Amino acid sequence: MSSADIRTIQDYHTHVRQRVARSGKSDDWNAVRIIPVGRAEGTIRGELQFKDGAILRFTENIVIDATGTIDRPIYSYQYQRVDNNISFYFRYDRDPERAKPVIHEECHLHVNEEGLRFKTHVTGFDEVFDFIVASFYAS
Repeated sequence: MSSADIRTIQDYHTHVRQRVARSGKSDDWNAVRIIPVGRAEGTIRGELQFKDGAILRFTENIVIDATGTIDRPIYSYQYQRVDNNISFYFRYDRDPERAKPVIHEECHLHVNEEGLRFKTHVTGFDEVFDFIVASFYAS
């Protein structure tokens, strides 16, 4: 299913599950859950365990307009892993309710520390998942 075929929250849920399943990096595609609010709106969340023990926890509030454009007004994607007995994580957040320019940007990235936030662009599941696979599982 291409992103052009996504018209409903169920389509998007199927898309995310298929991305995980096709990657071969996690067998947890069934852990991706949907909480529909309407035909084209809802929340997708999951906790995916990768085959090396790393975890991706994510929540996306999704709104799909009549043209198929997907908006994510609120999201969080946290990837956590251990390498050589050293634990680290990064998390992309979009948090419009707490946004205060310079202090707490609406779209930001945490890396190993809650209080430190780096301003970033709007992102989505596909971009974050592709980054994780390319950075940690390319073979």
